[in-house]
Amino acid sequence: MLRACLAVALAAVLLVSESRGADPSAVRRIAATGQTVPGGGAFDRFSVESLPIVAPINSKGQVAFFATVVRGRANEGFFVASGARISKVAADGDPVPGGGVFSGFGRHPVPALNDAGELAFSAAIAGARAVEGIFVASPSRVRAIVLAGGPAPDIPSGTFANVDTPAINARGDVAFLATVRRGRESLEVIYLHSGGKTRKVIAQGDPAPAGGTFAGFGPPSLNGKGLVVFGAVVEGRAVPGGLFVWKGGAIRMLVGAGEETPDGGIFAKLSERVAVNDAGTVAFNAILKGAPMPGAIYVVDDRVRRIAGLGDAAPGGGVFSHFGLWPSLSASGAVVFAASIDGGTAPVAVFMVGRGGAIAKVAAVGDALPGGGTLVSFGLYPFAATSNPGAITFATAPDAVGAGAEGIFAIDPASGR
Repeated sequence: MLRACLAVALAAVLLVSESRGADPSAVRRIAATGQTVPGGGAFDRFSVESLPIVAPINSKGQVAFFATVVRGRANEGFFVASGARISKVAADGDPVPGGGVFSGFGRHPVPALNDAGELAFSAAIAGARAVEGIFVASPSRVRAIVLAGGPAPDIPSGTFANVDTPAINARGDVAFLATVRRGRESLEVIYLHSGGKTRKVIAQGDPAPAGGTFAGFGPPSLNGKGLVVFGAVVEGRAVPGGLFVWKGGAIRMLVGAGEETPDGGIFAKLSERVAVNDAGTVAFNAILKGAPMPGAIYVVDDRVRRIAGLGDAAPGGGVFSHFGLWPSLSASGAVVFAASIDGGTAPVAVFMVGRGGAIAKVAAVGDALPGGGTLVSFGLYPFAATSNPGAITFATAPDAVGAGAEGIFAIDPASGR
């Protein structure tokens, strides 16, 4: 599937730190390599090469994650942890609604979880006409939202070729990115499934609000009020790209590439993914040109505000040198992000910025982990997710020589977040 060239690169080298972090009782383990899997076998890996590990957490503290399995009936699947209990949501070999079986999740290992405990995910299918689809799983059933090969609404003679990157809100609405085949051409399209119907949000070739036409899209984000936010590349003599907001059929540009930043210079590139909360606040990463810093994390509410910039002082010493691929956002507007630090006590850490603007370090390389061991790496693409109340999840991985624990961990919300 065509991807908009909006991603902010992360090139941090993850080294082992000798420093000790916060009390491990503040962190709880969700799942780790070697732990028993429901239905048999043991968890092996939680990562897919070249992709970040995303473990969304909801307001109930439930955490969803992808994992591969050894010595079990299934080789991989999606799971949800509720307290100490882990439940299988879907695994390869499980039946698919309408026929066939799930045959893999590794191409689409990023799940979405809402406060009702519903999990939206993409999966490959075997033994049926459709080869992949997007599904929503509740505790009682799994239902198909869209299947490849089916007709694409609002695109005359269009057929779904690929579907990916679902986002789900508390109402059960699902936004997703699709490749639609129409004759000999293929189009990228963002769709919203709501109230049992699927409708087009925006398609490649549609006019952009600031002029030109849309040429490609990043994965959509969705809030509880049906607001869809997405990054896009634009062709024509207008802005080359930007972040856009869709609501009820109306589209407006939130931030455009080439626009001036609050810190001077211009926005050169914007992160492919963004975060949005129910208040409509949007958080994103940006690469800057002609500014005092090469890149920064921003939020947009009533104005555009910088949260943290490359070269800014980091808590505990040193300066921010790289940011994760995109930030996360709580209901109160607190921003959570992973970053590498030059000259600090830890080379990589997860941070939270509250509405007051103070930056706090919440987990770092060198911290002790519950159950023993030390956090030696957040993986190749460090990422942290946050819930509406401000709970945080992150993944850990071994270093280059295999030292360190691999697993999913959570930090429960603290007052003031």
